[in-house]
Amino acid sequence: MSTPILFLSLDVATMVCAALVGVRVLASWPRLRTAQLVALIAFDGVCDVVLGRYDYRYWIAAPYHFEVGAFEPFLNLARNLTPGLFMILSFLLFTDGRRFPRALLALLAVQMFLEEPVHWLLPAGWPFAQIVGETAPALLQTLFTGFALYLTVADWRSDLIEKRRRTRLLFSVAVGLDLIVSVLVPRVLIDPDTVANYYTHTALVASHLAIWIFLLFQLAGGGFRAFLDPARAPKPAPPKPADPQTAAALVRLNALLENEHIYRRPGLSLADLAGRVGLPEYRLRALIHEELGYPNFNAFLHAYRIREAAAQLRDPILRRTPILTIALSVGYQSVNTFNRGFREVMGMTPSAYRAGEKTTPENE
Repeated sequence: MSTPILFLSLDVATMVCAALVGVRVLASWPRLRTAQLVALIAFDGVCDVVLGRYDYRYWIAAPYHFEVGAFEPFLNLARNLTPGLFMILSFLLFTDGRRFPRALLALLAVQMFLEEPVHWLLPAGWPFAQIVGETAPALLQTLFTGFALYLTVADWRSDLIEKRRRTRLLFSVAVGLDLIVSVLVPRVLIDPDTVANYYTHTALVASHLAIWIFLLFQLAGGGFRAFLDPARAPKPAPPKPADPQTAAALVRLNALLENEHIYRRPGLSLADLAGRVGLPEYRLRALIHEELGYPNFNAFLHAYRIREAAAQLRDPILRRTPILTIALSVGYQSVNTFNRGFREVMGMTPSAYRAGEKTTPENE
């Protein structure tokens, strides 16, 4: 098989696998936001391959390159949206319901403006055109990918869902590093007008194909929903021990929580608690998630700390006690962390709760 046909086959296979992933995910869970994002990323992957066949036409024989015509700006916007979509997807998968930072959405809009519309406004021959139209958006894409990787690894140890911990590994190693290389190497580190850039693009397409094939196998295995829709932190459920060892561990854990109030310890870690309960970390993760219903160790601590803090805030005897003092007494080291955690659990600020206000849409 000749090299042009081999590279064409690689591109076609990548487009087909990406399209299959997008269609399958969207058809199975059309209303799930994470599924919609995966479908968009898959569509952007197809656009990247199609536009690559046009961008590198100088090194591709005429029968094998694509002509995109007036669709070029649209395809370019789509493929360069991928790091931003990856960032949003990571946020939805790994942060358990927090609000997405609006500043990052604004930066994403800036990046999209720099990808295409700005070129229509820049004067011909302007010396900073390369910086504005290529380097700046590439750096923004790197920022989005870096933030997504931070979200992926930040709460890794506190994540109690074993499947999601494996998903974090996939995101951080395979997808994250691949995206960073895709952004920096072709746009910044290698001259775009050289054949080396084309070979780099082809190598990246091959890595994308491996990822799409892996996702297709995951879809065929039937466990993809757990990846797209990780559990959200529920309210504590009555423990339902599955065996005597689990029952004994739950008794020890409940004693530490209800009698010793171990959650009040600032900086309490999963490893510290596992040592006190007498279980390996992996077994304590499973115990808290499967028996008590928490997907994240921090959410577990928040629930107990906020419950005690709420009781203190409504206690008439403590009505003059500063909120900072109450926050410190239940284990928080910062009033900002306490306020944020209280709002997430109770739907309002500590001061509003103390004043007896009811939760309204504005407070949520």
